This record gives sequence, C-alpha cells and structure tokens, in this order.
Amino acid sequence: MKSRFVQEMYRFISQHAMIEGGETVLVAVSGGADSLALLYGLHTLLPLLNCCLHVVHLNHNLRDDSTIDAKFVEEHAAQLGLPFTGHSVELSHLNKEWKLSIEAAGRKARYEFFDSVCQKTGATKVSLGHHKDDIAETVLMNLIRGGGSSGLKGILPIRDGRFIRPLAGFTRKEIELFLDSENLVPRQDPTNTDQRFLRNRIRHELFPLLEQNYNPNIRTGLIKTTEILGTESEYLDRLAHDAFENCKLPTTDKDLIILNRSTFQQKHLAIQRRILRHTISELTGKTSDFSFDHCQAIINAINGARPNPMVSIPDNLMFRRAYNQLIFEKESTKIGKYIYSLTVPGQTYITEINANFTVHVYDTLPNGNFLIPDGTDEAIFDYEKVDLPLIVRNRRPGDRFQPHGMKGTKKIKDYMIDVKIPRTERDKIPLLVSGNEILWIIGFTTNNKYKIESQTKKYLHLNYG
Repeated sequence: MKSRFVQEMYRFISQHAMIEGGETVLVAVSGGADSLALLYGLHTLLPLLNCCLHVVHLNHNLRDDSTIDAKFVEEHAAQLGLPFTGHSVELSHLNKEWKLSIEAAGRKARYEFFDSVCQKTGATKVSLGHHKDDIAETVLMNLIRGGGSSGLKGILPIRDGRFIRPLAGFTRKEIELFLDSENLVPRQDPTNTDQRFLRNRIRHELFPLLEQNYNPNIRTGLIKTTEILGTESEYLDRLAHDAFENCKLPTTDKDLIILNRSTFQQKHLAIQRRILRHTISELTGKTSDFSFDHCQAIINAINGARPNPMVSIPDNLMFRRAYNQLIFEKESTKIGKYIYSLTVPGQTYITEINANFTVHVYDTLPNGNFLIPDGTDEAIFDYEKVDLPLIVRNRRPGDRFQPHGMKGTKKIKDYMIDVKIPRTERDKIPLLVSGNEILWIIGFTTNNKYKIESQTKKYLHLNYG
C-alpha cells in the first residue's frame, strides 16, 4: 500500500511540476490525518524530489489541548530529522481584531505565518494537505454561497506558483489506508465535527444525504466539474489578462490602476468581470473579499449616466469613474478643510497640499519679455484691486467667481464639473481668496475681475509649486 500511494503521489507531483530540485518546501502539518500523510509521503520521496523539507505548525489556541498537537508535530519532525518551526496565535482575539469569522481569521493567520517562515528559511513552496474530498466540499460550499466559475473550479493543485497540494489526487479513504499501513495514528481535532462550521455540516450532513438519496457518486461528479471548469477558467484568465493590459493606462503610482472606459466597455461581460478581479488582485494580491455584488456595482457605475460615481471595495480600495477613466486606488486619508494666510511678499508652505506659494509685488512688470501667466502654476493680478490678507483654502459650499474671459459668475462646483475635475479631487484643489472674492482656482484659471490692465500701477505676482 505504501509503495502504491507514494508512487501515485510522486506521479501527481511530477505531472503538475510542483517541486524543482534544490527547493526548500514548507510542509504545513496540523497533526491530523491529511497533513501527517503529506509529511510522511514527501519524506519518503526526498531522494526522488531532491528538495529540502521544513515542517511548520501554527497553534490557533482554540482548544485546551492544542499545545499537545504542536508537540506531536514537533516530535514527528524530529523523528524524520527535519527542521521544525512552530508558532502560536490567539485566534479568538484575532478574529475580533480583524473583524473576520474564525475560519477566515484562521486562514489569514496561517498564510501570514507561512510567509514569515518562507522569508526566514528561503522556502519557495508551501505544501498543504488538501485532497479530493476537500475539493468536492469546497465546490459544494461555493455553490451554496453563490460562487462563480472561479469558485466552482475548487482547490487547484498549485496556486500562485507557490502553494502546492500533493494530495489533491487522493480521497480521504486512500489517505487513511496509507496511514494504517504505516501504523501512523493522527491527532483528532474535535472542531472537525463542530456543526457551527459550514464545511463540517456539508461533510457530515449534506454529502451523506446527497449520496444516499440523489447520487452515490456525487463527489466524483463534482471533482470532474472542477477539472472542466478549472481548464476553462485558466483559458479565460489568459484572455482577461491580455484584455486588462489592453485597457490599462500608464501611471507611475503603484497604489493606482487606471483603465480606459471605452476600451473596457468593448469587452464581453465575462471578460469585464475577470478584468475587474485581475485589477483587484494586482492591487491587493488577492480577490477573496471581492464578491459578485462588488463587481456588479462597479459595472453599473461604469455604464451609468453619472460621470463621477464611486464604489467602496474591501481591503481599503476605492473605485471611481472620472469620465472616461476607471480608477482603482488604495484609499488615502481625505484632505479636510484648510486655510492659510499668505505672506505678502514672501513664501508660505501649505502642508495639506505639500506646496509653496511665493508672492512678489512689483511696481513694474519684471522685464519686457514677461508673458502673462495662464493660471496653471503662476498668476498675476492688479494689486490695487486686491484686499489683504490673501487666503489660500479649499472650496466651500456656495463659492462663485468670474472665470478669466467671462462676463458672468459661475459656481466653483460647476466650473470643476465643466473642466472634468474628478469629484474626489475637488476638495484638494487650493483657491486664492481676497475678502469674499476668489482670485484664482490654482492650477486652472484666474478671476477676470482682477486681471491686469493698461492702467495697472502695481502688480501682484504668485508662483505655486
């Protein structure tokens, strides 16, 4: 039995190119049947795999005897002559701190632990003990929750080129027979029968019911479904990656991804959804918290009539549409109200916008070649029309001014809409104010009432940057 099990395990590892010679592979061992079989199978295959194994165990401290599990795993690692790293967390505290379920918090804690050990040991692979029954349970669980094809493809043999599952070709029964043949007795975790967890209810209640009354081979059928959907999903992901690159606009900000709306809308809806998931993955490294509802809300915002809608996304992300740009970014601290009095003449630094204002007052223009600035980062006004102090602040409700070249006044809000300033950027834009009059929407245009004229005798000149 040992020979056949190990041979099949080696065939499965080779088929999926899971391990390369010389790699260090973490073996995640809880002490249960699956992980114990994984550990002993990999250890037997060491001469063929030509890799290094490092045993890891995370104690969640959910049971009084959890420290016995940790000691059990450490002793088995020592018997096999393998290095061991154990760690302990208080999961009942972490799930409240992270605002996650116990299952989700446990998964997060484990993967953070794996990352830290990989960094310390140089390990490039993490071996996990998931098997065929786990895959069937995951598919049914995702179906109940309303998962799409990505969720219904189940647990992949390799994820992210790093997490490997050498037992994904075996059933729970085959694993138990292997342990019996080796006289290996695993630890029993009572939480595996705790009916509070959906997976346990599916394993102990729903599957037996389906096998007895509907389809005795339902597990096999679900696994076949995962193989079909997995292949199709992989193909669609490749198409979506190319489509993502086609839609992507250049930016130097690593916390920001911008897509072209028109190009995005030309794609099929199935590809659009995968482009969105790919975008979230690029920014956060995962899509586990990105649901169908989030995806649909973004697509509705993209196709809707409003030019500047916004959608909050989990993991501190924000989607906003700025006319023909689709912007995904990590949320930063919003700029609140600010107000500064400028030194005239002189320099004033404004922290909120990380900019300096330099103010000069001239009796004559600096030189004969002086060009009247356009209001982008430089402006000039008739000094005698201006009331001091000069104030720099962001916009307030009801602000109006007379844009350069116009006769009537306009609301600042309407002007910003007209020049297509995204809604999320409008409060960041500084305004130069004299009394109750706005002289300058800095970076855009000046107030026509304060322009210099032939009879101007004194000039107010400002630089921003």
